Amino acid sequence: MANKYAARKMFDEGVAAYIKKDFKTSVDLFSRAIKYDPSLALFFVCRGAASLKLGRAHDAIGDFNLAIKLKSTYARAYHLRGFAYEKLGQHARAFQDFDRSLEIDPEYIAAYKSRDSVLSNPKQPDLAFKDFEIVDHLMAMRLTDFDKKVPGDLAI
Repeated sequence: MANKYAARKMFDEGVAAYIKKDFKTSVDLFSRAIKYDPSLALFFVCRGAASLKLGRAHDAIGDFNLAIKLKSTYARAYHLRGFAYEKLGQHARAFQDFDRSLEIDPEYIAAYKSRDSVLSNPKQPDLAFKDFEIVDHLMAMRLTDFDKKVPGDLAI
């Protein structure tokens, strides 16, 4: 049985480490959150984002794949997986993920920018990776996704 309280605690600490740019600690804390509750796609997306910041694009793709398996309509997971593919120089796959992200959420402006950057810079592997977008997503999704699965008396 999942320990939702412990998972939430590890997740919150992982977000705090991410904001402090301590990505290694962030990956470790998100991994612990996943051990407590592997049912939330958000945990995998967050760990993947931190792994990507550490230059571990392959690890990040694995996490984004798991997030997509758990929640196939998670636009942000496709978007971030697109960044990882872009870092690996796999621009066609990156474009496909950015495009899929927009199919899911046509109002997702960051995905339009990412898709356009692939189209205008197909041979540039190190396109911008915007920290503030990741942090904003982590903070916005923190309560929204988690509180849907946690009983009211445990929700923070």
